[in-house]
Amino acid sequence: MDENQKQDNSVDLGRVYQDIHDNLETVIMQDSAIGISLWETLTHLHPADIAQFLSEQNKENPKRLFLKLPDSLRVPVFSYLSYSMKVVCLSVLDDYERGKVLSSLPLDELTDFFDELSDEELKKYLTLLHKRDKEKVLSLMRFDPQSAGGIMNTDVVTLMEDFTINKSIQILQRLQPSVELHQKIYITNQDNELRGYINLQDLVLKNSTTRLYSFMHKNELVIKVDEDQEVVSSHMIHYKLMTAPVVDENNVFLGIITSDTLVDIIEQEAAEDVYKMSALTPIKHAYFDTSFKKLLYQRSSILVILFLVQMLSSIIMIYYDRLLEGFLIFFLTMIQSTGGNTSSQSSALAIQGISSGEINDSNYKRFLAREVLMAGFIGLLLGVVSFVRVHVFHSSGHFVKNLAVSVSLGLIVVVSMLLGSLIPVLLKKFKLDPALSAGPFLATLMDVLGLLIYCFVSQLLIGK
Repeated sequence: MDENQKQDNSVDLGRVYQDIHDNLETVIMQDSAIGISLWETLTHLHPADIAQFLSEQNKENPKRLFLKLPDSLRVPVFSYLSYSMKVVCLSVLDDYERGKVLSSLPLDELTDFFDELSDEELKKYLTLLHKRDKEKVLSLMRFDPQSAGGIMNTDVVTLMEDFTINKSIQILQRLQPSVELHQKIYITNQDNELRGYINLQDLVLKNSTTRLYSFMHKNELVIKVDEDQEVVSSHMIHYKLMTAPVVDENNVFLGIITSDTLVDIIEQEAAEDVYKMSALTPIKHAYFDTSFKKLLYQRSSILVILFLVQMLSSIIMIYYDRLLEGFLIFFLTMIQSTGGNTSSQSSALAIQGISSGEINDSNYKRFLAREVLMAGFIGLLLGVVSFVRVHVFHSSGHFVKNLAVSVSLGLIVVVSMLLGSLIPVLLKKFKLDPALSAGPFLATLMDVLGLLIYCFVSQLLIGK
């Protein structure tokens, strides 16, 4: 980034945004000293902050502001825009300028943008690229967007294993303006098969006539091109890698995955988990980029299913209507909410442990055994607390009914904790996302099971 693009940490962004917004027309036209001054302030912000300001504007203003940006800022700002805002800003440029912006993007970012386009828009934008760039983008788009091939960066320098230090430096000096250098430089043979890597400092510390194969390092991690991005991120975090090489089934080097991409993966996977834990299908675009009709379908369909499952509670209550009359009905909400709370707590613990790798194939039996013991103790504790609470605040003449409430609560806590711990582990075993077990699904299941346990235990003890 240029020096003039660096943002002073003391800048009050909120104040700057407000000042520019209040004088927006003057800033765009630059017909006064304050307009020129505020424009200078805007263009000296970090590209991410400029992109945020553009995204907060209404109607035609983002187009006018983007069109006015100098060429040196357009691509950095464009990279930080949402998909819909990218489309808006491209619409004000002519084909030549669009081609310049798109061709200047890193290939992995360009591929991500093209993955969002309709077939018609994709054809239109592909014609703006140089033949070589077009071929690279199309080769990346054949991979699943959430696989290593779909997120890798192919704009990367590799060196041949028989190169000398001196020749390697000459090549890097010649290529450096057009490609980004990383701490690790990957080494290949004549068939472009991955052999290892060297560190940048090796080029300074070794003798100029030394050949790379004599000191190259073995890769800690090599990623297959079809590997899922979530698996990729967990491996890179485990080995604390800033970059990792991607190869095909024949060990041919294809590209790398960088720490920047890793951050994006983590954010995306975290967002998907939040959606799944709320019984929502993850949306592909940002909230405001998704149509109302699509959001309505995604949110209502699962709620209708959960509503139909919840109807089982009504059937159970109708069947046990005489049993639930009077005293027992007062504690129904306490019973059901406790089951939902304990299952949510257990599933959250299990999901977090699985996500971090702390709970895995080698120790899941130990985890489940510990949770069984924990469920027994917590169930006993809450059962006793329930018995005391009902005895103190309600008539002491209902000893058997009080016992039914307390035993039911203890059993429900045990069952809910066991299910909350077991279901995420089973989902992981079957290669499914453990986050699917959380939230409304588990809560609805425990509402029905909790009511069934409550009625069964009460009938067993009271005898109605």
